[in-house]
Amino acid sequence: MIVGVGIDNIARTVDRITDTIMTNCSPQIIPDVRVDTIQDKYVIVVEIQAGQNTPYYLTKYGIEEGTYIRAAASTRLAASHIRLELALRSRGLSYDQYPAPHQYPATEQEIQQLCVQIAKRSKKGISVTQEHLISWGLVTPNEKGQLQPSIAYCLLARPHCLHFSRIQCAVFLGNDRSHFLDNAELSGPVCDIAEEAVNYVLKNTRIAYNINSLYREEVYEIPLPALREVIVNAILHRNYLSPSFIQIAIHPDRVEFFSPGILHGTMTKERMLQGNSSSLRNPLLADIFHRMNIVERWGSGIGRIFATCKDAGVTPPEYYVDEMGVTVTFHRKQSAGYQMNISTSQQPTKGRRTTKLQEEELFDFIRRTPDCTYSLILKTFDISRRTLTNRLNSLMKQGKIKRSGSARNACWNAL
Repeated sequence: MIVGVGIDNIARTVDRITDTIMTNCSPQIIPDVRVDTIQDKYVIVVEIQAGQNTPYYLTKYGIEEGTYIRAAASTRLAASHIRLELALRSRGLSYDQYPAPHQYPATEQEIQQLCVQIAKRSKKGISVTQEHLISWGLVTPNEKGQLQPSIAYCLLARPHCLHFSRIQCAVFLGNDRSHFLDNAELSGPVCDIAEEAVNYVLKNTRIAYNINSLYREEVYEIPLPALREVIVNAILHRNYLSPSFIQIAIHPDRVEFFSPGILHGTMTKERMLQGNSSSLRNPLLADIFHRMNIVERWGSGIGRIFATCKDAGVTPPEYYVDEMGVTVTFHRKQSAGYQMNISTSQQPTKGRRTTKLQEEELFDFIRRTPDCTYSLILKTFDISRRTLTNRLNSLMKQGKIKRSGSARNACWNAL
């Protein structure tokens, strides 16, 4: 029922609303107040456009006690890390572009290693130099001529200085978090722990196989492209000012991915789930991930997740958003309903394949899986470590594959 405002009170009410907003908010807000007619009743409409001088707060309470944010369906007092992010936004900065406080200048060795990593993953295979890092904003020359690292640089080259950049993973016995069967804390450059997180989930969820002719196709509980996208999104869109970790929780009935931080800017859950828009909280990090061929293009990740799940016949994930962050949940099939799916009468029996067949199958898998790791290959193929080492050495001698990385973090790619 619309009551409306009496015609004699309109001017006085408009003045009072305008004065209340301008007096009680800092920095000062100038609202757009107008009078509309609905069902022959006068209605006062107040519109306040998103401002650039964030954070806005209630003047009498000050910035610490008077700054509020809208999180999901509730209004909450803004924590200190949120106020800092809002302050940076008013200066046209994101936190990942911000010079890392209390950090020593970027070293020549760090810069060289980062340049090699970016160039190695680049689609174009171009060389990357120190000048590129400066032009992209990863490092900034200071008054002494030294290169001051940004937060994004530290996430890529010096992750030990950002404690909450790690990813916590756990496998739980039941559907709550009372008892766990396994846990791991992944630390290192964010581009590397993204792949480690993918491997952790693959290691602790089930795989079925489709056998077609000489090759077998892995059928994952969570389609691999969707799994990668969810983890990369968690890394790119999380709030690195928040004192929380990205968490991956594997339960018997579901797999949960938690990314700290409320939705960025004017993004809403509804717009996010449409899958065709993106509000980049960490645009510099996203730009480097794009250059490293980790993400294809911005704003399409959730759309690809839903499309991949549909193609694989998997129920798409559920998204839950609150003041703590974003949780993505994949519901798992029961064990009885997720059996090995063999499409021919040739059952894969350990020890029955020929050496040639194993090498061809292994090479095809490496060709289709860039930077695949030793643990991922062991998880996929029914062979011993000794056999796998022999097959890898044979393929390298034939010039079909190459190895890169340290002994602990070695990976293979097809040539």
